[in-house]
Amino acid sequence: MSGPTLSVVMPNYNHSRHLAEAIEGVLHQTRLPDEFLILDDASTDNSLEIIESYAEKHPVIRVLKNSQNTGVVEAHRRLFEAAQGDYVCTAPADDAHLPRYCELGMQLAKKYPHAGIIFGKIRVIDEHNAILAELGVRRWPQSRYATPQEFLTEYLDVEAPSHSLCGATIYRRQAFREVDWYRSELGHWSDTFAARAIGLAYGVCYISEPVYVWRKLATGFSAESRVDARHTLDTVARAAALMRSPEFRDRFPEEHVRRWERRYRRLVVWNSWQGEGTAFQPTTARFWWNSFKRLPKLPRAIRLGVFHSPRKGDSGA
Repeated sequence: MSGPTLSVVMPNYNHSRHLAEAIEGVLHQTRLPDEFLILDDASTDNSLEIIESYAEKHPVIRVLKNSQNTGVVEAHRRLFEAAQGDYVCTAPADDAHLPRYCELGMQLAKKYPHAGIIFGKIRVIDEHNAILAELGVRRWPQSRYATPQEFLTEYLDVEAPSHSLCGATIYRRQAFREVDWYRSELGHWSDTFAARAIGLAYGVCYISEPVYVWRKLATGFSAESRVDARHTLDTVARAAALMRSPEFRDRFPEEHVRRWERRYRRLVVWNSWQGEGTAFQPTTARFWWNSFKRLPKLPRAIRLGVFHSPRKGDSGA
Protein backbone atom coordinates (compact mmCIF):
# COMPACT_ATOMS: atom_id res chain seq x y z
CA MET A 1 0.00 0.00 0.00
CA SER A 2 1.54 3.31 -1.07
CA GLY A 3 1.80 6.30 1.20
CA PRO A 4 2.24 6.45 4.99
CA THR A 5 1.34 3.40 7.06
CA LEU A 6 -1.25 3.25 9.83
CA SER A 7 -1.48 1.20 13.01
CA VAL A 8 -4.79 0.92 14.85
CA VAL A 9 -4.52 -0.14 18.49
CA MET A 10 -7.28 -1.36 20.80
CA PRO A 11 -6.90 -2.02 24.53
CA ASN A 12 -9.63 -4.13 26.07
CA TYR A 13 -10.70 -5.00 29.57
CA ASN A 14 -14.03 -6.79 30.03
CA HIS A 15 -15.77 -5.12 27.08
CA SER A 16 -17.06 -8.33 25.53
CA ARG A 17 -20.55 -6.84 25.15
CA HIS A 18 -19.43 -4.27 22.56
CA LEU A 19 -16.10 -5.79 21.50
CA ALA A 20 -17.24 -7.47 18.27
CA GLU A 21 -18.86 -4.23 17.07
CA ALA A 22 -15.69 -2.27 17.80
CA ILE A 23 -13.46 -4.79 15.97
CA GLU A 24 -15.84 -4.86 13.01
CA GLY A 25 -15.69 -1.06 12.91
CA VAL A 26 -11.96 -1.31 12.16
CA LEU A 27 -12.18 -4.26 9.77
CA HIS A 28 -14.92 -2.58 7.72
CA GLN A 29 -12.92 0.57 7.06
CA THR A 30 -12.75 1.64 3.41
CA ARG A 31 -9.00 1.91 3.95
CA LEU A 32 -7.80 -0.92 6.18
CA PRO A 33 -5.00 -0.23 8.65
CA ASP A 34 -1.62 -1.78 7.91
CA GLU A 35 -1.76 -3.47 11.30
CA PHE A 36 -4.43 -3.83 13.98
CA LEU A 37 -3.07 -4.46 17.47
CA ILE A 38 -5.50 -5.62 20.16
CA LEU A 39 -4.32 -5.90 23.76
CA ASP A 40 -6.40 -7.83 26.27
CA ASP A 41 -5.60 -6.36 29.69
CA ALA A 42 -6.28 -9.54 31.71
CA SER A 43 -10.04 -9.58 31.12
CA THR A 44 -12.18 -11.85 33.28
CA ASP A 45 -15.02 -12.18 30.76
CA ASN A 46 -14.85 -13.92 27.35
CA SER A 47 -13.12 -11.00 25.62
CA LEU A 48 -9.96 -12.94 24.73
CA GLU A 49 -12.01 -15.66 23.08
CA ILE A 50 -13.71 -13.04 20.88
CA ILE A 51 -10.41 -11.35 20.01
CA GLU A 52 -8.68 -14.59 19.05
CA SER A 53 -11.61 -15.70 16.91
CA TYR A 54 -11.19 -12.55 14.82
CA ALA A 55 -7.39 -12.87 14.71
CA GLU A 56 -7.72 -16.38 13.22
CA LYS A 57 -9.67 -14.96 10.28
CA HIS A 58 -7.87 -11.63 9.77
CA PRO A 59 -4.06 -11.62 9.46
CA VAL A 60 -3.98 -7.85 9.96
CA ILE A 61 -4.81 -8.43 13.65
CA ARG A 62 -1.99 -8.94 16.14
CA VAL A 63 -3.01 -10.01 19.65
CA LEU A 64 -1.16 -8.91 22.79
CA LYS A 65 -1.99 -10.11 26.30
CA ASN A 66 -1.33 -8.86 29.81
CA SER A 67 -1.20 -11.43 32.59
CA GLN A 68 -2.26 -8.74 35.07
CA ASN A 69 -4.52 -5.74 34.58
CA THR A 70 -2.43 -2.57 34.11
CA GLY A 71 -5.14 0.02 33.48
CA VAL A 72 -6.18 2.05 30.46
CA VAL A 73 -3.19 4.41 30.19
CA GLU A 74 -0.49 1.75 30.62
CA ALA A 75 -2.28 -0.57 28.19
CA HIS A 76 -2.22 2.21 25.59
CA ARG A 77 1.46 2.90 26.22
CA ARG A 78 2.36 -0.73 25.57
CA LEU A 79 0.38 -0.68 22.32
CA PHE A 80 1.97 2.57 21.11
CA GLU A 81 5.44 1.13 21.72
CA ALA A 82 4.54 -2.07 19.86
CA ALA A 83 2.98 -0.30 16.85
CA GLN A 84 5.09 -0.04 13.70
CA GLY A 85 3.09 2.34 11.51
CA ASP A 86 4.01 5.90 10.58
CA TYR A 87 0.70 6.91 12.16
CA VAL A 88 -1.25 5.40 15.03
CA CYS A 89 -4.79 5.76 16.31
CA THR A 90 -6.80 4.18 19.07
CA ALA A 91 -9.98 2.16 18.75
CA PRO A 92 -11.63 1.80 22.17
CA ALA A 93 -13.32 -1.54 22.70
CA ASP A 94 -16.67 0.06 23.63
CA ASP A 95 -16.85 2.57 20.74
CA ALA A 96 -16.54 2.41 16.94
CA HIS A 97 -15.07 4.26 13.98
CA LEU A 98 -17.23 5.13 11.01
CA PRO A 99 -16.18 3.43 7.74
CA ARG A 100 -14.26 6.31 6.12
CA TYR A 101 -12.24 7.33 9.17
CA CYS A 102 -8.93 5.74 8.15
CA GLU A 103 -9.34 6.69 4.49
CA LEU A 104 -10.05 10.36 5.14
CA GLY A 105 -7.40 10.59 7.82
CA MET A 106 -4.63 9.08 5.75
CA GLN A 107 -5.54 11.21 2.73
CA LEU A 108 -4.82 14.27 4.88
CA ALA A 109 -1.69 12.64 6.31
CA LYS A 110 -0.35 12.17 2.79
CA LYS A 111 -1.23 15.75 1.78
CA TYR A 112 0.10 17.36 4.99
CA PRO A 113 2.90 15.07 6.24
CA HIS A 114 4.20 17.76 8.61
CA ALA A 115 0.94 17.86 10.62
CA GLY A 116 1.21 16.22 14.03
CA ILE A 117 -2.36 14.94 14.36
CA ILE A 118 -5.45 14.40 12.24
CA PHE A 119 -8.84 14.47 13.94
CA GLY A 120 -12.51 14.73 13.07
CA LYS A 121 -16.02 15.04 14.41
CA ILE A 122 -17.44 12.67 17.00
CA ARG A 123 -21.01 11.39 17.08
CA VAL A 124 -22.25 10.79 20.62
CA ILE A 125 -24.76 8.00 21.25
CA ASP A 126 -26.29 6.43 24.33
CA GLU A 127 -26.30 2.78 25.36
CA HIS A 128 -29.29 2.18 23.08
CA ASN A 129 -27.60 3.78 20.01
CA ALA A 130 -29.73 6.94 20.06
CA ILE A 131 -27.78 9.97 18.80
CA LEU A 132 -27.22 12.53 21.55
CA ALA A 133 -24.94 15.07 19.84
CA GLU A 134 -22.15 15.69 17.35
CA LEU A 135 -18.92 17.27 18.54
CA GLY A 136 -16.53 19.20 16.32
CA VAL A 137 -14.69 22.48 15.90
CA ARG A 138 -17.26 25.27 15.55
CA ARG A 139 -14.99 27.62 13.59
CA TRP A 140 -13.91 25.01 11.04
CA PRO A 141 -16.86 24.12 8.77
CA GLN A 142 -14.56 22.49 6.18
CA SER A 143 -11.80 19.91 6.36
CA ARG A 144 -8.44 21.67 6.52
CA TYR A 145 -4.91 21.97 7.84
CA ALA A 146 -4.43 24.45 10.70
CA THR A 147 -1.09 25.88 11.78
CA PRO A 148 -0.07 25.69 15.45
CA GLN A 149 -1.17 29.31 15.91
CA GLU A 150 -4.56 28.67 14.27
CA PHE A 151 -4.97 25.54 16.38
CA LEU A 152 -4.41 27.71 19.46
CA THR A 153 -6.54 30.75 18.60
CA GLU A 154 -9.34 29.13 16.60
CA TYR A 155 -9.77 25.97 18.65
CA LEU A 156 -8.08 25.75 22.06
CA ASP A 157 -8.83 29.33 23.10
CA VAL A 158 -12.49 29.30 22.04
CA GLU A 159 -13.85 25.82 22.75
CA ALA A 160 -14.66 24.63 26.28
CA PRO A 161 -11.48 23.97 28.30
CA SER A 162 -12.47 20.30 28.56
CA HIS A 163 -13.16 19.94 24.82
CA SER A 164 -11.55 16.86 23.29
CA LEU A 165 -11.91 14.94 20.05
CA CYS A 166 -9.21 12.42 20.89
CA GLY A 167 -11.40 9.43 20.15
CA ALA A 168 -11.28 10.56 16.52
CA THR A 169 -7.56 11.41 16.45
CA ILE A 170 -4.74 9.90 14.41
CA TYR A 171 -1.24 10.70 15.71
CA ARG A 172 1.93 10.96 13.64
CA ARG A 173 3.85 8.40 15.61
CA GLN A 174 7.21 10.19 15.72
CA ALA A 175 5.59 13.39 17.02
CA PHE A 176 3.59 11.27 19.48
CA ARG A 177 6.75 9.61 20.80
CA GLU A 178 8.29 13.04 21.42
CA VAL A 179 5.64 13.80 24.07
CA ASP A 180 6.03 10.32 25.61
CA TRP A 181 2.66 8.96 24.46
CA TYR A 182 0.01 9.19 27.20
CA ARG A 183 1.20 10.47 30.59
CA SER A 184 -0.07 8.22 33.38
CA GLU A 185 -0.16 11.10 35.87
CA LEU A 186 -2.86 12.80 33.79
CA GLY A 187 -5.30 9.90 33.86
CA HIS A 188 -8.36 10.50 31.67
CA TRP A 189 -6.81 13.73 30.30
CA SER A 190 -3.60 12.05 29.07
CA ASP A 191 -4.79 11.72 25.48
CA THR A 192 -6.03 15.33 25.32
CA PHE A 193 -2.73 16.68 26.66
CA ALA A 194 -0.74 14.69 24.10
CA ALA A 195 -2.92 15.88 21.21
CA ARG A 196 -2.63 19.52 22.28
CA ALA A 197 1.13 19.34 22.80
CA ILE A 198 1.61 17.79 19.36
CA GLY A 199 -0.77 20.19 17.61
CA LEU A 200 0.91 23.24 19.11
CA ALA A 201 4.25 22.08 17.70
CA TYR A 202 3.28 20.76 14.26
CA GLY A 203 -0.23 21.92 13.44
CA VAL A 204 -3.27 19.72 12.85
CA CYS A 205 -5.56 18.38 10.15
CA TYR A 206 -9.31 18.39 10.70
CA ILE A 207 -12.01 16.20 9.12
CA SER A 208 -15.29 18.10 9.06
CA GLU A 209 -17.58 15.06 9.17
CA PRO A 210 -18.26 12.48 11.89
CA VAL A 211 -15.67 9.71 11.82
CA TYR A 212 -16.09 8.22 15.27
CA VAL A 213 -19.00 7.06 17.42
CA TRP A 214 -18.64 7.58 21.16
CA ARG A 215 -21.00 5.50 23.27
CA LYS A 216 -21.47 7.69 26.34
CA LEU A 217 -21.64 5.31 29.28
CA ALA A 218 -21.76 6.18 32.97
CA THR A 219 -19.17 3.45 33.55
CA GLY A 220 -16.61 4.59 30.96
CA PHE A 221 -13.02 5.42 32.02
CA SER A 222 -13.36 9.15 31.37
CA ALA A 223 -16.80 9.39 32.98
CA GLU A 224 -15.70 7.55 36.11
CA SER A 225 -12.62 9.77 36.38
CA ARG A 226 -14.71 12.95 36.25
CA VAL A 227 -17.18 11.95 38.98
CA ASP A 228 -14.74 13.09 41.67
CA ALA A 229 -14.43 16.86 41.25
CA ARG A 230 -11.33 16.98 43.44
CA HIS A 231 -9.70 14.35 41.26
CA THR A 232 -10.47 16.44 38.15
CA LEU A 233 -9.05 19.60 39.75
CA ASP A 234 -5.91 17.66 40.69
CA THR A 235 -5.60 16.54 37.06
CA VAL A 236 -6.03 20.13 35.85
CA ALA A 237 -3.27 21.29 38.20
CA ARG A 238 -0.91 18.53 37.02
CA ALA A 239 -1.64 19.29 33.37
CA ALA A 240 -0.99 23.01 33.90
CA ALA A 241 2.28 22.22 35.68
CA LEU A 242 3.34 19.99 32.78
CA MET A 243 2.46 22.73 30.28
CA ARG A 244 4.73 25.10 32.22
CA SER A 245 7.56 22.58 32.55
CA PRO A 246 10.84 23.05 30.64
CA GLU A 247 9.76 20.17 28.41
CA PHE A 248 6.58 21.86 27.16
CA ARG A 249 6.60 25.59 27.96
CA ASP A 250 7.81 26.42 24.45
CA ARG A 251 4.59 24.83 23.11
CA PHE A 252 2.04 26.21 25.58
CA PRO A 253 2.04 30.04 25.89
CA GLU A 254 1.79 31.10 29.53
CA GLU A 255 -1.22 33.33 28.86
CA HIS A 256 -3.06 30.38 27.35
CA VAL A 257 -2.17 28.12 30.30
CA ARG A 258 -3.43 30.66 32.86
CA ARG A 259 -6.68 31.19 30.98
CA TRP A 260 -7.21 27.46 30.37
CA GLU A 261 -6.57 26.56 34.02
CA ARG A 262 -8.90 29.30 35.29
CA ARG A 263 -11.70 28.33 32.87
CA TYR A 264 -11.38 24.62 33.63
CA ARG A 265 -11.48 25.18 37.40
CA ARG A 266 -14.62 27.28 36.99
CA LEU A 267 -16.18 24.55 34.85
CA VAL A 268 -15.45 21.86 37.45
CA VAL A 269 -16.96 23.98 40.23
CA TRP A 270 -20.02 24.75 38.09
CA ASN A 271 -20.52 21.06 37.26
CA SER A 272 -20.13 20.18 40.93
CA TRP A 273 -23.13 22.39 41.67
CA GLN A 274 -25.32 22.19 38.57
CA GLY A 275 -24.31 18.84 37.07
CA GLU A 276 -22.25 18.15 33.98
CA GLY A 277 -23.57 19.62 30.74
CA THR A 278 -25.83 22.22 32.36
CA ALA A 279 -25.68 25.53 30.50
CA PHE A 280 -25.97 28.95 32.15
CA GLN A 281 -29.45 30.01 31.01
CA PRO A 282 -30.77 32.59 33.52
CA THR A 283 -33.78 33.46 31.31
CA THR A 284 -35.35 30.01 31.63
CA ALA A 285 -37.54 28.78 34.48
CA ARG A 286 -36.00 25.32 34.18
CA PHE A 287 -32.55 26.71 34.96
CA TRP A 288 -33.74 28.43 38.14
CA TRP A 289 -35.74 25.40 39.25
CA ASN A 290 -32.69 23.17 38.75
CA SER A 291 -30.55 25.69 40.65
CA PHE A 292 -33.05 25.73 43.53
CA LYS A 293 -33.11 21.92 43.74
CA ARG A 294 -29.32 21.79 43.85
CA LEU A 295 -28.86 24.52 46.47
CA PRO A 296 -27.62 21.95 49.04
CA LYS A 297 -24.67 21.29 46.71
CA LEU A 298 -23.72 24.97 46.43
CA PRO A 299 -21.66 25.28 49.67
CA ARG A 300 -19.53 22.29 48.71
CA ALA A 301 -18.98 23.72 45.22
CA ILE A 302 -17.91 27.08 46.70
CA ARG A 303 -15.50 25.39 49.10
CA LEU A 304 -14.11 23.39 46.21
CA GLY A 305 -13.44 26.52 44.17
CA VAL A 306 -11.99 28.59 47.00
CA PHE A 307 -10.05 26.15 49.14
CA HIS A 308 -9.00 23.28 46.88
CA SER A 309 -5.29 22.65 46.52
CA PRO A 310 -3.79 19.73 44.58
CA ARG A 311 -3.29 16.56 46.58
CA LYS A 312 0.33 15.48 46.79
CA GLY A 313 1.22 12.00 45.67
CA ASP A 314 -1.97 11.48 43.65
CA SER A 315 -0.91 9.87 40.40
CA GLY A 316 -4.17 10.70 38.63
CA ALA A 317 -4.21 7.30 36.92
